Amino acid sequence: MAPQRILTGIPELDAVLRGGLLEGRIHLLEGRPGTGKTTIGMRFLVASAAEHRRCLYVTLSETVEELRATADSHGWPLDGIEMFAPDLLGAGDYGEQTILLPSNAELSRLIDAIAGEVERVGAERVVIDSMAEIRLLAHDSSHYRRQIIALRDRLTAAGATVLLLDDLTAVNHEFELQSAVHGAITLEQRDRSYGSARRVLKVVKLRGADYQSGWHDFAILRSEVLVFPSLIAEEHHRPYEVTELTSGVAGLDELMGGGLLSGTSTMIIGPAGSGKTTVALQYALAAVERGGKAAYFALDEAEMTLRSRMIERFGVEHGTSEPHGLLVARINPSRISAGAFVWRVRRRVEDDQVGLVIIDSINSYLDLIKEERTLLLQMNELFSYLANMGVTVIIIGAHSAALDTTREPDALSIITDNVISLRFQERDGVIEKAICVLKKRHGQHARDIRHFVLTDAGFEVTGRTSSPPSEHMTALVP
Repeated sequence: MAPQRILTGIPELDAVLRGGLLEGRIHLLEGRPGTGKTTIGMRFLVASAAEHRRCLYVTLSETVEELRATADSHGWPLDGIEMFAPDLLGAGDYGEQTILLPSNAELSRLIDAIAGEVERVGAERVVIDSMAEIRLLAHDSSHYRRQIIALRDRLTAAGATVLLLDDLTAVNHEFELQSAVHGAITLEQRDRSYGSARRVLKVVKLRGADYQSGWHDFAILRSEVLVFPSLIAEEHHRPYEVTELTSGVAGLDELMGGGLLSGTSTMIIGPAGSGKTTVALQYALAAVERGGKAAYFALDEAEMTLRSRMIERFGVEHGTSEPHGLLVARINPSRISAGAFVWRVRRRVEDDQVGLVIIDSINSYLDLIKEERTLLLQMNELFSYLANMGVTVIIIGAHSAALDTTREPDALSIITDNVISLRFQERDGVIEKAICVLKKRHGQHARDIRHFVLTDAGFEVTGRTSSPPSEHMTALVP
């Protein structure tokens, strides 16, 4: 029979584990110093203590006072959590001599002391921090492994669910712990060229149980640990009726051959200042006027600038300063990970029931994904998820050269359903704006290039321009 699951106190980590840790089993949480092992271990015990479980924190690397200070910094109470700080070596064992190495007896005595305390307390949830100090007492890896297995067997017999913390500081890391335990989770902290470091985790093993493989972003806040499971689109579906979202601007709807279908993706491209944001907001306004909700993720434009352009058109929610029906989120690309961003999109879709998502701009999204080779994969997964949920998505991409589908972000035009192009053109010494539709996967569209005019009420799309065809028309590979 499969073992029962134990919640970690971090709901999204439990989702990655497909239900939590294995009850009565030994788990390893490993990572370099500073990756968050102690914080996650403490969060696990705080949540367990809140359920009136007997909890024990065995500390070998920090004092009890230091652990309490860490808990205070997060605002977590340690009520109901026993603290145990065994001596690594018995007092007076060696006196002043520094020649002799610790004998097998010292390690065996420490293992016995830890197991004995777990049995004395009757602990149901245990964290041992950290295994690096125990490893120092072992002569070699085989000796260390034998003692770890002895500890594992005693703690399992006691019925405890255990987290072993390991900081990976050994010169030759031979994976002794990973092979000896029932489950293993690895934490990493990856520096970026600019901005905050990115924290990621993955489940290495969970013996006899299912889990979500791969790397997942996570963040440590003052009072909480947040995990952002990587998106698997096929796991998310909801029934919806296919509808068509028209912009409300007659010229644009005529050019598009109608509106945007629910569950489809649209890319609006063009140089800075050509009106891409305005077109996207017009679709958002149309969605709101039909009684729906739209989510706008601004990665480029300052939120106050964005708000000043839209408040008069959307109106304001009663008793608040929020635009009616439009949920605006200002995203700082240097302070958020790609996984955290996708999670925020999901929360708007699943919690706020938005029917339209706008990402402005995809160029800044590249700053979240330094490994640009993954852009198409991640965005395709996001588009598939939104399509399964019946959500229309608009992404904005800024560029001034001809569309080049061999490079990001232009390559996204291949996987999007619709592409709208804006550009500048010169006529009689005057700079004008033009708009055309390069692609519409689900239906016909007009193929001419038309004037695009910004007005106080938004914009207008008027008759054909007299300029030659845009380079964009020949650059796109549908």
